[in-house]
Amino acid sequence: MLRAHSWHPVPVLLKGPYVLGGLLEGFSERQCLRGELGLLPSTALMPLALAQAGRLKKFGA
Repeated sequence: MLRAHSWHPVPVLLKGPYVLGGLLEGFSERQCLRGELGLLPSTALMPLALAQAGRLKKFGA
């Protein structure tokens, strides 16, 4: 155990009306890596969360 911050990926779950979901068997590091989000930089997480919450006028394109 490192007992400190590290560079390792962290599992994340995003629930919303535009997420398919239900494709995995559980919530773990390996399952999350196979999920819809895959491996993404943390800077991409907030725009995705805001889009799912309907807080952005336009996302993508």
